[in-house]
Amino acid sequence: MDSTVLLLIVVGAIAAGLTIFAFLGSGRSVFGGANVKSNIRNIVATQRQGVFGGPGAKQREASLYRTAEESKVEKVASSKLTLTKRLKYAQWSIPPLVYRVCQVGISLLAFSVMSLKFGIVLRAASLLAGPLFMSWLLNFCIDRRYKAFDADYPQFLLSLVGLLKTGMNPMQAIDAAGQSIEEGSILRNEVVLMNERLRFGVSEDKSIGSFGEDIYHPEIELFVQALLLSRRVGGNLSDTLDRLAKQVRKRQYFRASANAAVGMQRGSIWIIIGILVALEGYLLIVYPDAVRGAWRDELGWNVWQFGIIVILLGIFWVRQVTKIKV
Repeated sequence: MDSTVLLLIVVGAIAAGLTIFAFLGSGRSVFGGANVKSNIRNIVATQRQGVFGGPGAKQREASLYRTAEESKVEKVASSKLTLTKRLKYAQWSIPPLVYRVCQVGISLLAFSVMSLKFGIVLRAASLLAGPLFMSWLLNFCIDRRYKAFDADYPQFLLSLVGLLKTGMNPMQAIDAAGQSIEEGSILRNEVVLMNERLRFGVSEDKSIGSFGEDIYHPEIELFVQALLLSRRVGGNLSDTLDRLAKQVRKRQYFRASANAAVGMQRGSIWIIIGILVALEGYLLIVYPDAVRGAWRDELGWNVWQFGIIVILLGIFWVRQVTKIKV
């Protein structure tokens, strides 16, 4: 009865903590927008009074500075990769709260399975199964979309540069370059969506600015800004995109080289674990009492559990050390 009560307390505390975290993480300031608009109106009104001319100019200038100081607010927009952005990049149409609930459910399932046989240490470690599994699955979906887009991106840029040098209009060149990519490509779909937004009357800035907004790729923003600046102030867009294409190809080369360099380290740990499992299986066949006796003995079973924890920590540590950032 005591162990059941302890289990319920632990599960309830974890579920409550994750739920509170989910609500706090998704909170937004409701009154921030109104305060900013009010402060901006005060600044504009002060400016319209003629700060730098007429009688009382110094007083009005001081009033403007004072109004500007009072209008300082915290920066709302951030480049931090939040959970909401990660779900958008992975194309998961679920709110963050559902994601947290999935984490809790998987953790509780793993905890209940571990409670059948394993000790308190592995039970506590099993509570991390939900966050680790959901984070891995989410990162896998984000990385898959990134690689699918990145595979066609240099070809698209080079084709676009060639079309621009022939004198074609940038939007027509983008459409033609997108059509040269195979059907079903994420990049081609983004080009089609951008053109569809233009046809339905969406402004050009918003249509171009929405290009690749749900793909976690560092060079998309460079392409969008170059295209927007070209449409506004002119300039040689083909040279800019040519340099961008070279940068994308260099990044692909360096990333492939880094993955090849750490591939041996990642593979070595799996080879070591495979050798250990094979030796343990051989020992189980040759001398089964030695292995089964350790399972039945309390001290031997604790040693087994300690070994499992060390192996799991080793796998996690190797993956973190050899992780290649985009």
